[in-house]
Amino acid sequence: MTGEFTIQGTVQNVGTTLEFDPATLFTGTGTQTGTFATLLNDHEGFSGGTVNITYNPYVTDSAFFFIGPLTITLDTLNETTVGSTLDFSGVATLAAAGFTNTLANYSFSAQATGPSIFSATAIVPTAPSVPEPSSLALFASGALGIAGFITRKFRSATV
Repeated sequence: MTGEFTIQGTVQNVGTTLEFDPATLFTGTGTQTGTFATLLNDHEGFSGGTVNITYNPYVTDSAFFFIGPLTITLDTLNETTVGSTLDFSGVATLAAAGFTNTLANYSFSAQATGPSIFSATAIVPTAPSVPEPSSLALFASGALGIAGFITRKFRSATV
């Protein structure tokens, strides 16, 4: 899977637990890019998963969500308090039929007390490019050619 998507909705912080309102969770209009543009529809609602997330401490893989054909499992959840705002970030595993499970970075903020509107963004980092075998073979043959030229040059200079 590739790209980025955003989820919007309502959340309330209750001590060390986040309570999400499933009725208000949906994907944002026009925010899906890459593969997510074909997997998710605008404003496609959650169809289940973990409603309450205990974040302090967070138990690995204890929260998961479904949005259409996409399953999102929160592998990590890190919390930082900045004034009256709680900032969360972490890594999630994204799964959908026909795709390889993919890791994504996500982040969102919530008010430290009371209900608040949030917008969570998940981004699949681009994989580093790996040279094709033919490119490596071309590079190696070029390096051998240069090494041979230099060797001949030194041999002819010493004779």
